[in-house]
Amino acid sequence: MAAVAANQISKQFGEVTAVDGISLAVRDGEFMVLLGPSGCGKTTFLRIIAGLERQTAGDITINGTVVNDVPPRARGIAMVFQSYGLYPHFTIRDNIAFPLKTQHVPKAEIKLKVEWAAQLLGIERLLDRRPRQLSGGERQRVALARAWCVNRLRFSSTSRCRTSTPNCVRQRAMRSSSSNSGWERQPSM
Repeated sequence: MAAVAANQISKQFGEVTAVDGISLAVRDGEFMVLLGPSGCGKTTFLRIIAGLERQTAGDITINGTVVNDVPPRARGIAMVFQSYGLYPHFTIRDNIAFPLKTQHVPKAEIKLKVEWAAQLLGIERLLDRRPRQLSGGERQRVALARAWCVNRLRFSSTSRCRTSTPNCVRQRAMRSSSSNSGWERQPSM
């Protein structure tokens, strides 16, 4: 995990202020939730943190380093969108592994990371299925697994985590994410 901080972040689209001076700090190992009505700037703010959107003012720091000019691929941020973005022609295993393959991660490490994330989210039995064979909650867990596999440092979501990720999964994620033990299998809870 890593510490992420925002200092007086603002974003304007022409005359419209989408984000107005948000400051916050998320400590290493801490989970944080943004709540607000539709259109209040939650997704824009998360896109700024991930580097997908450039802020009008303010600084984003990750582990104490200002990352305003760091490209998204170098920030170690993974996002899950409400549409999940799963590839329909890939198996679940291949959907989770895809970003790792594009980063030329060794096959043995990909296998280990995919199995770790699948176990963490309770989707091991789904790995050989296709997205159309899954429920909405299962698809959401696949998208979460893919995001966590890319980089266990940080995670942000533009989706609601209601019944599709039960408390036990969130608790398991918090326990394993706060560990500095690498990618080894996490024990069943």
